[in-house]
Amino acid sequence: MSTGFLWIDIAGLSLTAEDRELLTHPAVAGCILFSRHFESMIQLQSLVKTILSIAPHLIIVVDQEGGRVQRFREGFTVLPSMQHWGEQYLKHPKKTRVALTNTLHIMTQELRRLGIYSSLVPVLDINYGRNSVIGERSFGDLHTVLAMGNIFIDALHAANMPATGKHFPGHGFVTIDSHLDLPIDDRDFQLILENDLMPFRLLAKKLDAIMPAHIVYAQCDTMPASLSSFWLKKILREQLQFDGLIVCDDLTMQGAAQLGSYVDRAQLALSAGCDVLLVCNHREGVIDIVDHVKSYERADRARRIQHYRRFL
Repeated sequence: MSTGFLWIDIAGLSLTAEDRELLTHPAVAGCILFSRHFESMIQLQSLVKTILSIAPHLIIVVDQEGGRVQRFREGFTVLPSMQHWGEQYLKHPKKTRVALTNTLHIMTQELRRLGIYSSLVPVLDINYGRNSVIGERSFGDLHTVLAMGNIFIDALHAANMPATGKHFPGHGFVTIDSHLDLPIDDRDFQLILENDLMPFRLLAKKLDAIMPAHIVYAQCDTMPASLSSFWLKKILREQLQFDGLIVCDDLTMQGAAQLGSYVDRAQLALSAGCDVLLVCNHREGVIDIVDHVKSYERADRARRIQHYRRFL
């Protein structure tokens, strides 16, 4: 059983020798694909087939959210944004549930035909109208996020795909993009608990994975949630009793860059309670981690990864 803890990307449209070496490294448990890995259906199918031929245990994932975050487009069904689904739900809740369930079934079939296991959805952030990187990726206000998040998870499970909620405990209030800098949220814990945290609190038992945010919630902890034992162990594991996979958002993002080298970031994230670390668009960082982070084999991680893979 694989005990790897990294989900990494690859160089381009086909595998290089270095890609092959890294994908078969014991530390690597998955591969995430982006728009730059897609040229055509035939090419993508060949790429995924090659990846799985050399490392059959890998989980292959993509951000096929819909709206502006849809990595594969030509030849794929155009997926509406989560904001669209939220708006439609407020007008026609029953029709929207049916339409969303049908759309996610199609999305899942399109990915699975190519050998891709999961899209990292849903986004459970509240849209406060403050954060451009969230924006249309959010279903809307708290009530809509709760309702649509629940429908979304059920629809994914009906289509045999795991559900990955992001970005715990909530990315919607800060104005800074965590891809570019480290956002600070100064609200007190009670306010976050009653709002942003609520979708994760109420849906934790149904989610298969949760992705924490590279955001410091300054009145709660000095570390970003993604690297915080307070958020991941005390709140997510103990209080919310979440037993699924904790997938750290990309450690190459600037929201994590202030925490030291790639090895430092990886060790902090794993020590804080992350099961899997995304490391994308920085090959040297991946190599540093696989060369120097060796002491994190854990039975609970292997069990959670196997549960995440249960739809195979």
